Amino acid sequence: MADIDRLQCRNIPMNFLPPTPPGLEALYLACRRIYPDQPNPLQVAALVKYWLGGPDPLDYISMYANPGDVELDIPPHWHYISFGLSDLHGDGRVHEVTGPETPSGFGFELTFRLRREASETAPPTWPATLMQSLAKYVFQSGNTLCAGDHVSWHCALDNSESRIQHILMAADAQLTTTTTPFGPVSFVQVVGICKEELLAAQRWNGPGVLDILKRLPVAGGAWLVTDMRRGENILELDPAAQEEVDRGIEEDGSNLSGVSARCSWSEFNQLFTPGESGGLATPPLSPHSDSEQIQAALKKGSLNTRPVLPPIKGQAERH
Repeated sequence: MADIDRLQCRNIPMNFLPPTPPGLEALYLACRRIYPDQPNPLQVAALVKYWLGGPDPLDYISMYANPGDVELDIPPHWHYISFGLSDLHGDGRVHEVTGPETPSGFGFELTFRLRREASETAPPTWPATLMQSLAKYVFQSGNTLCAGDHVSWHCALDNSESRIQHILMAADAQLTTTTTPFGPVSFVQVVGICKEELLAAQRWNGPGVLDILKRLPVAGGAWLVTDMRRGENILELDPAAQEEVDRGIEEDGSNLSGVSARCSWSEFNQLFTPGESGGLATPPLSPHSDSEQIQAALKKGSLNTRPVLPPIKGQAERH
C-alpha cells in the first residue's frame, strides 16, 4: 500500500509497474531456468516490506510446482524459494552496499521442498511462515545458515502431529550459486527431519545424515523432499544406517566444537603517548564501551524470555 501511495503522490499512472530490482531479477532468472513454464508462480509477499518497517525480512517467497523425476525416484513436490536474505535492491535500504565480488547481503536465500499430496491443487503456505522465522533469526543474530547446519525446532514444522520436528540445512539440488549485480547468492534448502535424525547430526555431523537421507527415497531422496507424513526415521528405514552413524561418531567424532562470533576493533592513536605525569596516557573510552554493551545485552535477555528460535548449531569449520 505504501508503494501505491508513493506512486499516486508522484502522479504516476496506476497501471505503471516499477522495474524489477536488479538483484531480484537475477534470482528470478535463475528460477526461470528451472521452471521455464512457470513465469508467474504463486507468491507469498510481505504486506509491508521490511525496509518500510514491516516485520517480515523476506519480501517474497515463490512457490513452484515441481514434477519430480521418475528415474531418480523424486516425487512431485512444491518448491519454495525466498527473496530477501540477499541484496535485492543494491541501494542500502536493507543490506550494506558491497561490490560484486563479495556475497550479496547474507549471501544466500532459503528454499524448501514439500511433497505434494495427490489431492493438492495449490501449495500450502505454512512453509512461508517457517522460512520467515528462519530469516528473522538470521537478521537479528547476524548468523548465516550453511549446508550441514541443524535447527532444533521441537515441534512439527506444520504444527500438526507429524514426527518431522527439526531441520537440517542442505545445498539446493537444482539451484546453484547465482551471480547477481550485488554479489553471488547461494541457495540453502530447509530439510525436515525426525528427532532421531537430529540426534545423529548432533553426535556425528549434518552432512553425514544428509547423505543417508539422500539415498532413501522415502526419507527425502536425492533432492531431499520433506514429507510431513513420514512416520519412520532413517534408522528404522535402513538397519545399516545405525552402524554407519556409530562408525562415523567413532572415527570422526562430532563437529559441534565451534562457535560463531562477530569481532570488531578500533585503533587508539594516543595509546602510547606519554601523559602529563610521564606515564602512558589512558586511551579515550568509547561511547559504546564493552561493559555498556554487555549490560544492555543482559538487560534485553532478562526481558526476552521467549527466543525467536531454538539454538542453531553450526559446523566446526565455521568461525
